[in-house]
Amino acid sequence: MKTPARRTLRAVLFGALVLAGACGDTFVGPTGAVTHAQLFDEVWHSVDLHYSFFELKQVDWNSVGGHFRPLALAARSESEFAGVLSQMLRELKDVHVSITPVGTASTTRYVSSSDTTRTYFTLDLVTRRYVVDTRLTTGGHLRYGTANPDVGYVRIPSFAGGGWASEIDEALDRMGDVKTIIVDVRDNSGGQYKLAASVAGRFTDRTRTFGYVRYRNGPGHGDFTGYNAETVEPSGPRPFTGRVYVLTNRRDFSSAEDFVLAMRVIPTVTVVGDTTGGASGGPIVRELPNGWTYQVSEWIEYTATKAIFEGVGLAPDVVVRSTKADSDRGIDAALQAAIDMATGTPAVAPTSRPPS
Repeated sequence: MKTPARRTLRAVLFGALVLAGACGDTFVGPTGAVTHAQLFDEVWHSVDLHYSFFELKQVDWNSVGGHFRPLALAARSESEFAGVLSQMLRELKDVHVSITPVGTASTTRYVSSSDTTRTYFTLDLVTRRYVVDTRLTTGGHLRYGTANPDVGYVRIPSFAGGGWASEIDEALDRMGDVKTIIVDVRDNSGGQYKLAASVAGRFTDRTRTFGYVRYRNGPGHGDFTGYNAETVEPSGPRPFTGRVYVLTNRRDFSSAEDFVLAMRVIPTVTVVGDTTGGASGGPIVRELPNGWTYQVSEWIEYTATKAIFEGVGLAPDVVVRSTKADSDRGIDAALQAAIDMATGTPAVAPTSRPPS
């Protein structure tokens, strides 16, 4: 039930938006001079209508708006006003929520504990000690090689951009008849959802459901669509059907986690390393009348068993956390564990993955 205070603030903001000619959705572009009050009210109202994690994160958005609106109206410059909006959005504690006043360099967002976690991953160590014959694919998006004649290695640093999923086919083809492949997505901050699912499709023999999403679809913070299944299906000219080890850590976010979600439902895949970062909101970008843009999460994503992993992350099958001591000794513990398991000499045993 809405409190009187919540009804009052929403009514005030909605009235301000109507007077300003706003519709509460995406703006086509600037419509003339707008005030800080109108801009603030548009952001607050749009987030109130579309953001997906209010209940999960237990955020009282009405109180947040009541606190930051006077500060926004008192801002004496565009920079100060942008700072107030950024502070307000950071109250959501969501790495997918951001504001961009002028160009990508001006984007500010919430920084989570996973963002600042030391992972001790370095590609230099991988290529210097474990996979010494690495090469880049033609498009330069992937690095691949072999740890030994039977164990291939593919490094996917990002799922940004689009149209390069076929580069995984190139890597698979040039690695020859390896029996096992290690797919390294550590420190991968995400990118394009469809691209991640397409790359994962190179490792499945049939269509599998790997998760679900529900979208905000009403004025209430608990108004959502039903569960929409996410699936991974065979793709590429030659799917790889051997054993696969996926390396993960705390710096994996967003579409990198979608990739892990898709891979972990394939029976031939084992996830090795540390828990992922837990950023799953399916963000959308909206534009303000002054040309600024902001981004908010609009869905809740679930695992195949309908568990929410936002802010929690996806646990690996085999937990191997790299340490400073490992790094100082020139050891990549997760990669070494995957190679050992691939060659039948496991140094660590699989754990029971927590319910997901």
